[in-house]
Amino acid sequence: MPSDEFTLHQEAPKDRWGRYKVTDPVTGKDRGYTRVTTIAKTMDDTGSLADWKTRMAITGLVKRPDLLAQASTSLEDRTKLNRLAEDAIEAAGAYGRANLGTALHAITEQLDLGLKPDILPQLQADIDAYLNGVAGADIIMHKEYIEVLLINDEHEYAGTADRIVTLPDGRMVIFDLKTGTDLSYSYGNIAVQLAAYANAEWVYDWRTGERTPMPDIDKTEGIICHLPAGEARCEFYTVDLTAGLDALQMSFKVRNWRKQKGLFSPYQPVPNVGSRDLVARRDWVKARISNLTKQGQTMLITAWPDNTP
Repeated sequence: MPSDEFTLHQEAPKDRWGRYKVTDPVTGKDRGYTRVTTIAKTMDDTGSLADWKTRMAITGLVKRPDLLAQASTSLEDRTKLNRLAEDAIEAAGAYGRANLGTALHAITEQLDLGLKPDILPQLQADIDAYLNGVAGADIIMHKEYIEVLLINDEHEYAGTADRIVTLPDGRMVIFDLKTGTDLSYSYGNIAVQLAAYANAEWVYDWRTGERTPMPDIDKTEGIICHLPAGEARCEFYTVDLTAGLDALQMSFKVRNWRKQKGLFSPYQPVPNVGSRDLVARRDWVKARISNLTKQGQTMLITAWPDNTP
């Protein structure tokens, strides 16, 4: 069971758009802060992920003909088709490793809090690799900074950092656990994510709304602990947070760009007047009209085409 002093991480409340609810210190009202993981995906190249999901969906439909049958009767129902596509991807076993990764996150959290969780035999080798890796790297965990919610009021973002740890050289850094098999497609995303954590303004207690100043974190480097589920190996990588911060700032600009309004307006063609200047031609026409008699001007008004200025 969790100790009285440190309890297992609980999910902070979110609004209907999935943003963290953060209490405004002035008004006392909740505001929606964009999730760090959402911002980190802003500039992702999602082509490979889309291809993978397509392959998984096709595989799932082959394995589950009942899903294909349901899809054949719902071709005009986008919501149902989306749900069936997710069911097909799951049927292909695409999320099995991700579920193991979620379990590893939970178990390592409990261990770092000093608890003694039950560990399934198939996960024991991964857990041993993690414990040996952390001990061998001489990384110091801080119980108060495990699964900690960090916020930035200026840019209104929030995210839960896996750990803030102390390295052997005395620096405190952001430490993030990744359990996927291949991180190469996520390098940029991870750098932005860790840079956002490192440049947060406050540690936020969502239960009380209290903001606590960030510890003195190194903003130039972060640490990734790569613990691929089911492979019994643990490796550590440093992440360039200076480059990550550059990309984070670009992400803000991209997100603001996407909110631009008035980029389109109705096309209004300019009459082709050949080599004559339009203003000069207009003045010339007006002068001719002014020289007409009243009767001539009246006749001109009567005959003037409706679609001509």
